[in-house]
Amino acid sequence: MVAPDALPGLLLPAEQINQRLNTTGMTALPTEHAPLAGTVTPPHCTGVWAPAYQATYDGSGYTGLAIQGVHREPSHKVAQAVISFPDAGRAKAFYDKQVADWNACKSSHVRWEFGGNSTELDVGVPATTAGVMTVMLFPTNSPTAGQQCERDMTVRGNVIVDVRACSPTVGSAGLSIATAIADKIAPAP
Repeated sequence: MVAPDALPGLLLPAEQINQRLNTTGMTALPTEHAPLAGTVTPPHCTGVWAPAYQATYDGSGYTGLAIQGVHREPSHKVAQAVISFPDAGRAKAFYDKQVADWNACKSSHVRWEFGGNSTELDVGVPATTAGVMTVMLFPTNSPTAGQQCERDMTVRGNVIVDVRACSPTVGSAGLSIATAIADKIAPAP
C-alpha cells in the first residue's frame, strides 16, 4: 500500500522525462495535490483528455493525488500523476471504469474549456500494452505543427498512474513514463 504522502516521490524528475522525450531543457512545475478543473465535451471523454481531472476522480474514493507538469514550451509537455485509493480493489475498479470510458470515447472529437481558453483534439483507439492502457490524441488547434499526445494509465496496487505526454515526435514516451513510475511501486505481498 502506498500512502498519500508518499505519492510525490513516485513522480519522475525532469531529467528522466527529457530522456524519454529525446529532448533537453524541460523543467518541472510545482507538484499539485488537488484535481484539475475544466470542462470536457463530451463529458464521458474527460478521463481520456488528461490526467487527474476533477470530473474523472470526483466520487471515486481516492485518498491522495500528486500531479506535476514538466514542459519545454511550446512543443514538449508532460503531465504525470499518481492517485492513491484505500485498497487495490478500489484502484482496479477505477481503472476498469476508465478502460470502458476511454473505449467509449475512441475516434471522438473532444473539446476542453477553462477560464475562457479552449483546446480541441481527436482521440485515437485505445489499446493495452503490458498492462498500460494507451491512446493517441491529435490536437486539432495546436500552435505546434504535428503535435501529438500519448495518454497512458495503469494500476499498481492501490495506485493509479495517469500520464499525458505531448510533442511532435512523442512516439511511446507516455508509455515509457507511465511504466517507469509504475515500476517504482512495490508489488503487493
